[in-house]
Amino acid sequence: MKILLILLFVIQAQASFEKSRNLTTKHPVISKIKFKRIIKYMQAEFQFLAEANEESLVIYGDWIDSTADMALARRWDKSAQVLIYRGMAHRREIDEDALILIICHELGHLYGDRPFKRENDRVSVEGQADYFATRSCLRRALSQRSEINLEERIEKSIHNVARFLANNWRVKIPQRSTPDLTVVDETNLEHPHPQCRLDTYIAGLEDGLRPVCWYAK
Repeated sequence: MKILLILLFVIQAQASFEKSRNLTTKHPVISKIKFKRIIKYMQAEFQFLAEANEESLVIYGDWIDSTADMALARRWDKSAQVLIYRGMAHRREIDEDALILIICHELGHLYGDRPFKRENDRVSVEGQADYFATRSCLRRALSQRSEINLEERIEKSIHNVARFLANNWRVKIPQRSTPDLTVVDETNLEHPHPQCRLDTYIAGLEDGLRPVCWYAK
């Protein structure tokens, strides 16, 4: 039954961090215990978002396939659901704080508001989910676990996820000093370039405007 649920989830969900090839490690970088603990913590910490929408938040942690480095979000039967695959714990770029940022991004799909990819399911586009992740989620999530070196950890988690995205795309690692200069005519409903996504994480963190490399008014 659990396997069937996961398969249905994959078919119907919004894929935020897509599966890559040959980038996972043999042994997990984040242990199963820590992986499950983070998921349980994030579900409890952000349940209030679901309650405000008269739904429940469920975050699943799949520990079956170590090569499946994906994260997904969807709404189903009065619940907001996130699925984090084991492969995320097998990526060298992803430490515990970066995993939290990835979950924040998934929550951004569910609670980031417009622009939506499809109006009927109220799932925010990738860029908006990135923006929500650092503007409304990451600092709270990390500080509730520990205030120690908080600013440094926030910055590191953002750059670790940016490196993860760049490795998936097989492009140059994004940097603060090399912003994406693209100006879109229409809002990008799909995955922006990794540099654009880093720019969006930074904009959200600093309460700036959404970058025009993906967002058009």
